[in-house]
Amino acid sequence: MVALLRDNLGHAAAFSLAGIVALIIGFLALDLVTPGRLRNLVWLDHNRNAVILTTSMVISVSVVMICAVVDTADLILWRAVLYTAAYAVLAIAVMMWSFVLIDWLTPGKLGTLLLEGGTHRGDDHPAGWITAAVFVGIGAVIGATLLV
Repeated sequence: MVALLRDNLGHAAAFSLAGIVALIIGFLALDLVTPGRLRNLVWLDHNRNAVILTTSMVISVSVVMICAVVDTADLILWRAVLYTAAYAVLAIAVMMWSFVLIDWLTPGKLGTLLLEGGTHRGDDHPAGWITAAVFVGIGAVIGATLLV
């Protein structure tokens, strides 16, 4: 019983650290594809569009991480954490690529519309919700592929 508890705590700590690193990478990647400093937009300016995008990225990465933990349960710990991190990085890359693609396919500059102003300055811009849904969808699809 004690050994099981010790092993479970070790696994939980390892996956938690991997999750924290993945979320930091996701935040930095989102900061790269959006104008301005994302941390200022979220924490200082209270920009709702930045919060929507950041929240959807966190949800998406979390879904992938949960599915990856389940998928790698039979592997030794270091390999399971490595695979889980790789899946999370893939999800982040695809989300950022989707942001750039949505920007390219739609009128105006997506980042500017969402984060720098326009008629929806400080409001929830419809494009933010659509982009957020795309982010969550990407996480769900990547996560689902791990469970089949």
